[in-house]
Amino acid sequence: MVRMDKTFTILLGLLVASLFTSKVLAQKYEAENATLAGGASKIACAGCSGGSAVAQGEGNLTFTVTIPTEGFYNIYIKAAAPSGDKINKLEIGGNTLDFSLKQNNQYTTHKLVSAQKQAAGQHQVKISKSWGWIDIDYIEFESVDGTDRFDLNQTLVTPNPTKEATALYNFLLDNYGDKIISGVMTLNSFDESEWLKENTGKEPALLGIDFMHSGRDYDWYDDETPINDAKTWYSRNGIPALMWHWRDPSRTTEEFYTRTNTKPEGTTFDISRISDPTSAEYTAMLADIDYVAGMLKELQDQNVPVIWRPLHEAAGGWFWWGAKGPAPLKALWHLMYDRIVNHHGLRNLIWVWTREPDDDAWYPGDEYVDIVGRDIYKDGDHGSQTLEFSDMNSRYGGKKMLTLSEVGSFPDVDNLVSDGAAWSWYMPWYGGYTRDSKYNSLALWRKMFAHEYVITLDEMPQLSTYERQDPVTEPTGLWNSQKEKPAFVAYPTMVVRDLVISSERRMKTVTVYNAQGKLVKKQNIGGTTATVSFTDLAPGLYLVKTNLNGAAVRIIKK
Repeated sequence: MVRMDKTFTILLGLLVASLFTSKVLAQKYEAENATLAGGASKIACAGCSGGSAVAQGEGNLTFTVTIPTEGFYNIYIKAAAPSGDKINKLEIGGNTLDFSLKQNNQYTTHKLVSAQKQAAGQHQVKISKSWGWIDIDYIEFESVDGTDRFDLNQTLVTPNPTKEATALYNFLLDNYGDKIISGVMTLNSFDESEWLKENTGKEPALLGIDFMHSGRDYDWYDDETPINDAKTWYSRNGIPALMWHWRDPSRTTEEFYTRTNTKPEGTTFDISRISDPTSAEYTAMLADIDYVAGMLKELQDQNVPVIWRPLHEAAGGWFWWGAKGPAPLKALWHLMYDRIVNHHGLRNLIWVWTREPDDDAWYPGDEYVDIVGRDIYKDGDHGSQTLEFSDMNSRYGGKKMLTLSEVGSFPDVDNLVSDGAAWSWYMPWYGGYTRDSKYNSLALWRKMFAHEYVITLDEMPQLSTYERQDPVTEPTGLWNSQKEKPAFVAYPTMVVRDLVISSERRMKTVTVYNAQGKLVKKQNIGGTTATVSFTDLAPGLYLVKTNLNGAAVRIIKK
């Protein structure tokens, strides 16, 4: 009987926990009640939730959505695409995200965004055409627990990485969600960082460097330039981020762009020949990889770790490495990884994949990628790109740190903080993108560099000896409970009135968050034990944290 009671208690606890961690709140907004414009029109739909739907056509729909409490929300759309595969745009608070629907005559539900942080209050949600012509039944906001949306890989994909590469990766992990690392792309060594120093008094922490001119035997270019720049920057505790605008491996042209009607000077180099190791194209690609590997080896020999971002923007198709579809691109990525890591023995690289919209088929695989970047050029848009962030975090299962690997206009720090968009770093392109107020004003540069959320070069630690400081955090300030053991104990886990917490170390404060990540209680302690009253809290799931590093503890208020 005792055993049965114990089993029943465990099952009851699991049932209650599942109730509180599933849908907390779902709000549905009918399309026919939205504001319609540009030709969007209401149509009859017997099987739709309100008996009607909206044929978008060339138009758009604007919903007025009321969010009751700040927190994280999944966003769904129920729609049909009877006219073929379609792409449309979701817009909330100035942030946009393209989404695609496959041809389907039936109304089906699609998740547009997972664990998107939204402030309480009214929001305008717009569905507009990119390649429109879908029929929409409704959109839905579902309140979810966003505290466990990250499950970051704690080690690099390279076996036995150098201690410097591990230290740099640990630094990135420690700051993910707590701060953003400032960066800038350069054309001629330190031109942009020096310009920023002269005009703002500070320099960014990350420096973008390109192998674009390397290995081409240009008499006007010293191939050691990117290597020397990376060594110099790292000696100042800066982060060297190397990329490669890989020119035509056959040397038929000096182009990296694909030949098109509008770019007749582009290259026709055929990456698909990678499937034939005896082909001239395969040999040319391998020779270039070996050359670049030799330069990267120089950095390893000097104990310099590198953010390595090759084959960027592949799915866009404008570079030769993306001109023949996903299969050849993935084969080239795998060849490059194998050649650099296993053949040449490089252990100092952190591998970054640059995502493009709707490119899941192009992804090389989790075992070949450490970080996922996104290149976004929206002139004058200083939004946080939070919809892009939430979409990418969901696609990669919260396992990969995400970064704005290139931007035209970078996000305003206030938007980053308020939206919880936890990008690891941002890197505007060189020239006008750095210096022209059309893209980024000096006032915004100064604001970013002065903000405590933004890391600049003068705030960097000694990278070569950096050791892991803290577990990975959420943008809400909650520690990821999947990654670290709690530094205290709390009981009972299903509380009616009071929660008791205890630690071997002296605690200063205890904080309690609801399932949406909102702070609902804070109490000063000043000792190793404390009692926290839950009598004023509504039934539900809560996370309890102290000032001590460690995971939050999940508590259910009955």
